[in-house]
Amino acid sequence: MPRDMTRAALIADLSDLLQLDCDALGNYRLAIGLLRDPRHRRTLSAFLADHERHVDELTRLIRALGGVPVPLPHMPSGLLKLGFQAASAIGDDRLVLLAFRGNERQVRDRYARAAAAGYPPPVDALVQANAADEARHFDWVTRVLEGRGLGEGTPLGGGMAAISQLHAGTADLLEDAGRSGLRSAYRLLRPAG
Repeated sequence: MPRDMTRAALIADLSDLLQLDCDALGNYRLAIGLLRDPRHRRTLSAFLADHERHVDELTRLIRALGGVPVPLPHMPSGLLKLGFQAASAIGDDRLVLLAFRGNERQVRDRYARAAAAGYPPPVDALVQANAADEARHFDWVTRVLEGRGLGEGTPLGGGMAAISQLHAGTADLLEDAGRSGLRSAYRLLRPAG
């Protein structure tokens, strides 16, 4: 565990990742329902199973550390992400996948930052594995969009990437504030350590 990290901070970080995966569950279910291509629906269903596994594993780990897992989306940023995905509902798989890539970018980046945090071995192994899943999910949707001429270097792909980065930045700010609140709450409930 990083030198200055308390058990409360660790539980808060894991709780934030739990909420991040819960955010993803709603986005995946919506995207799967909107996609017309059965191959893409199957792939997203497999990725959804990864997120369900993340939720289960993080829930168990938070309990083992003495925390109380809350398997719910972030508020209000979880709703923002769902709205971003729903905005693609005009029936075009390309737009659904562009919005999906935007949401997946934030999950991938958030997990990458957590993977670089240097948690204790059992926690680190789980975070590293989940971060690898998220990188794989993002790489898949990026390849599919590039194959359809919608890479980030194209006008529509680049425009959606810029919007998704703004969206991710807003979600990160809201979620960071929530994580700080969780750290404070756990410190009050439990002695440091």
